[in-house]
Formats: sequence, C-alpha cells, structure tokens
Amino acid sequence: MTLLGAASEEAGLDRYLKVNAVKRRTHSLYRQGLYWYDCIPTLREDWLRPLMVAFDRIVREHAVFREIFGII
Repeated sequence: MTLLGAASEEAGLDRYLKVNAVKRRTHSLYRQGLYWYDCIPTLREDWLRPLMVAFDRIVREHAVFREIFGII
C-alpha cells in the first residue's frame, strides 16, 4: 500500500486528497495507497494509467522485487 501511495504522489494524484492551501502531505503514503487501491475498479482511465505506470516504475526499482520476479 505504501508503494501505491508513493506512486499516487509521483503521478500527481495526491493533490486530490489534500486541502488546497496545504503544500505538505496530509495523509501517509499507506493511507493514500489504501484509498487508491479501493478506487482502482472504478478509477477513470486518465487517472489509472499514470498511477499504474508510476507503480510499475517504483516496483522495478526495488531489489527485492527484481529478485523475486526476475525483473531485469
């Protein structure tokens, strides 16, 4: 969930969870991940695609996932 939350920040979707006047993070990455995970089935295509692209990039960066899944 934390990685999905980080992907939402990278894709710029975190701005939909913040108050307009606040520049800093108002929800933890875990909480953001939970929110977006629940939204995935009904998420608009133009929001889902950047979220999944960012999530894929983040997962590929982690050595654990590269070893487990054999990602090159």
